[in-house]
Amino acid sequence: MNKNNMKLWNAVEKTNPKYTKQVGFGRKFTTVNAQYQVRCATEQFGAFGKGWGIDDEFFNPIIDGLIGYTAKLWWKDSEGKHSFNINASISTHSKAGKLDDECYKKVTTDALTKGLSKLGFNADVFMGQYDDNKYVAQMKKEFSKEEKQKTKMTADIFNLMMEAISKGKGDKVKERMGDYTMTKPQKDKLLKALA
Repeated sequence: MNKNNMKLWNAVEKTNPKYTKQVGFGRKFTTVNAQYQVRCATEQFGAFGKGWGIDDEFFNPIIDGLIGYTAKLWWKDSEGKHSFNINASISTHSKAGKLDDECYKKVTTDALTKGLSKLGFNADVFMGQYDDNKYVAQMKKEFSKEEKQKTKMTADIFNLMMEAISKGKGDKVKERMGDYTMTKPQKDKLLKALA
């Protein structure tokens, strides 16, 4: 297998346990916080709507009580713009017959989560590795170590990154951003410059 084909997958397959939740009705499984996934995609591609996003959303009432959703997930990288279709369906009412006023949000989130998983985002959860306590313990250790090892972004480092972006080296800056803890204004300015 070509290592380059696995570059994105390898970069996004591991999930920080802090952003997972065990769900236990019926069969037990692990879910990933959807906003965490959005953050991970933004780290890889840039701001939503500029580096990646959703186009051609369509909500389709399939039958009474069930809504279908289709859209196109797209992202940009050094090779250009890419996309593929995503879809999901969800009940519009609870089992008790109560209208679910969040069904549109839920169906779009479900489709996005499934779409991002096809690119490798949080693959360890979707491949069942989170069913193994030893694996989860290993991830907790790995992510806590990463968070401790991050260097605080100084004004000098920030200025060097902004300079690199202005010289067309935004890809290098994206790769290094995760190495630093930064203030919200610093992060916002970098993301704006990258966009």
